[in-house]
Amino acid sequence: MDIKPKNIIVCFLVLAFLSGLGGCAQKIEKKPMDQESVQEPVIEKPEPEPEKVSLIQILMIEAEKFLKDGNNQDALFIYNQALAQAEIQDREMVLSGIEKALIKTSPRVIEEFIQIKNLNIPNSLLQYWLGLNLAAQNNYTRAGKALKLFMDNYPDHAYAQDVLDLLAGIKLATFKKDTIGCLLPLSGKYKIFGQRALKGIQLAVQDLSEIHGKKFNVIIKDTQSNPERALECVDELGQKKVMGIVGPLLTVDSAGIQAEKLGIPIIAMTQKDEFPLKGDYLFSNFITPQMQVQSLASYIFMELGIKKVAILYPDERYGKRYMELFWDVVDEFNGEVVGVESYDGKNTDFTIPIKKLTGEYYPLPGFLKPEIPESEIDHELKDSEGMNPDLSTESENLVEDAVVQDQNTEKKPIPVEEKIQIDFQALFIPDSPSRVNLILPQLAYYDAKGMVLLGTNLWHQKSLLAGSKGYNKKAVITDGYFGNSKKEVIQDFEKRFNSLFEESPGFIEAIAYDTTSILFSAAMDDRVDSRESLKNALQGTRMFEGVTGNTIFDKTGNAHKQLSLITIKGGKFMEISH
Repeated sequence: MDIKPKNIIVCFLVLAFLSGLGGCAQKIEKKPMDQESVQEPVIEKPEPEPEKVSLIQILMIEAEKFLKDGNNQDALFIYNQALAQAEIQDREMVLSGIEKALIKTSPRVIEEFIQIKNLNIPNSLLQYWLGLNLAAQNNYTRAGKALKLFMDNYPDHAYAQDVLDLLAGIKLATFKKDTIGCLLPLSGKYKIFGQRALKGIQLAVQDLSEIHGKKFNVIIKDTQSNPERALECVDELGQKKVMGIVGPLLTVDSAGIQAEKLGIPIIAMTQKDEFPLKGDYLFSNFITPQMQVQSLASYIFMELGIKKVAILYPDERYGKRYMELFWDVVDEFNGEVVGVESYDGKNTDFTIPIKKLTGEYYPLPGFLKPEIPESEIDHELKDSEGMNPDLSTESENLVEDAVVQDQNTEKKPIPVEEKIQIDFQALFIPDSPSRVNLILPQLAYYDAKGMVLLGTNLWHQKSLLAGSKGYNKKAVITDGYFGNSKKEVIQDFEKRFNSLFEESPGFIEAIAYDTTSILFSAAMDDRVDSRESLKNALQGTRMFEGVTGNTIFDKTGNAHKQLSLITIKGGKFMEISH
């Protein structure tokens, strides 16, 4: 905002003041002489001239009047003019008046004065009092930024030591190294997810307290899945001086905006990869579509040596998104997409899209047309949270012949002159088991067999084991957590969780456990003494080990981790070692 000094006001005030002084002089009247009396000659003494009032004094008096009336902005304008007119001996007096005004001036007005070009009031004073007044309003994040800017620009200023002391005080006032906040939907229709996440957080706090021999604290807030309530919860946690926040699962945008405003590091458990891009203090830690396609592509291209793939996807938002992401990552690995077909998820006959992939069309026999269950899997949080069944602990690699399709295998006679030739070694189907269980038998009927079947974490459900039995042997599924892994860290986690809650954890419990551990582990670094340094520690190159895989955050705040890969063997889910 460009505020111009009010020279006209100043000139008017000066003229008015001087005019008043002129009216104060009194005329001397001569008395008539008494002719009969003899008088000695009287020598008239000149009238003493009125004491001169300097322009600086006039301006200071008027500035104080504005200040007394609470008009700090106009007072500063006049002080600014006085400083421009002041001689060396008067500058200290004017600067003292300026500081008297700045003490009472709002940060907003001070920021407006900072933007004025060619201002006479020193920028150092404006910056200093901006920081102090923000701190007085408990806006410690902005106060810290203003005072650090002061130190960067004026390290030798007379107030420098005061600023350093205040910055140290702000750290103590805003940062409890052993306390974090937690935002979860513990009531409302999504409370089941919040309650599950809470169990993971509680176990993490218990484990960390035992490891480090000290007490760690979590202040839990129920967001009620309400954006406005989530914002309020962030404010409340800020007042409790938490060093960071875990969550939320939902309503992440409103919570993130407020956390960024207050300068509180927050790690949301969300798939929204754009969330961390909205602020320096925002992070996300969850299984995302990008992670899943990256893990699948890395495995089939780098380890299995596959060159050509095809995509069969439902013509809906979930399917389209995964189709596009998978296609992009195939290009990154210099692979080749040789077929892409969509289908209507409401149908039970997938002949047409299969025909387009294989090159032939035949009517589907009635016995391969089962009804789709009425309850379709929701492609939002319920899908992404990765429900884990009671899985076998045995882990084996995929069958050796899963890499290359054996085109010489004897096939059932089909009513065509030429056999169907499949030009791809892997087929990606981003859909739920309810439809995958219908698609796989139909692929086999049209002799589209032998390829590796690629699926998202939606496939990791018991219904796939029974519904597509005999057709899912070469499946490669990605997920954020595999409970029956042979990895020692996961086995220990499963054991402790079962002991505490008498149930097995799933992905939600595991990711909440890891997120809490990450936040506390970063804060335990001796170099972390503020929310800002905690934010910097999270954005560094440190790898955090966890039960959902090793995690590292990039500079934008997005998490990167290696997901679990799963196949099916003997009617059971098995972990793929990679």
